Amino acid sequence: MSIAVYVRKDYFRAVTIADKSAHILEFQYRPQRVDVFEAGYQVFHLEYILESKAKAEIMEYYITDFRLRGQGYGTVCMNEIADQLSKKGVTLITAPTGYELAPLGYTGPDQYQELMAGFYRKIGYSVSGDGDLAMKIMESE
Repeated sequence: MSIAVYVRKDYFRAVTIADKSAHILEFQYRPQRVDVFEAGYQVFHLEYILESKAKAEIMEYYITDFRLRGQGYGTVCMNEIADQLSKKGVTLITAPTGYELAPLGYTGPDQYQELMAGFYRKIGYSVSGDGDLAMKIMESE
C-alpha cells in the first residue's frame, strides 16, 4: 500500500552550511524520494516510505560527493525535509542508524552506526537504547 503526501515538487531554498557560507539548494520531491541540487549538481539523495499519513520511515540517504560530507549539507537537507513532511501532517519520522554492511569509506558497521546515531542526535532525533533506530516526533502544522 502506498500513501501519497503532496509536497511541492521543486523549489529553491537559501541555506547556510557549517562554514557559514550561503548556498541556494533546489529540492526536488518525487514519490518516496527527495533529491537536492546546487547549481545543477546533485548534492543529496533521500529515500523514504510513508507507513501511514502520519509516519515516515527513512530508508536511506547520502551526500552524493564524499568531499562534501561533514560540511553541513546533510543537516540542512534533513531539517528541510522534516519541516516539509511536518507541514503535510507527518508527526513521526524513523530511520535506521546503520546497516549490516557499512558504506564505502567506513571501517565497519559499528563505526558507521555510532557516527549516524551522533548525526541524528545533532539534528534533534532520539536514538533507541541499542542505537539501531533514530526517531523524531514533530508537531503537525
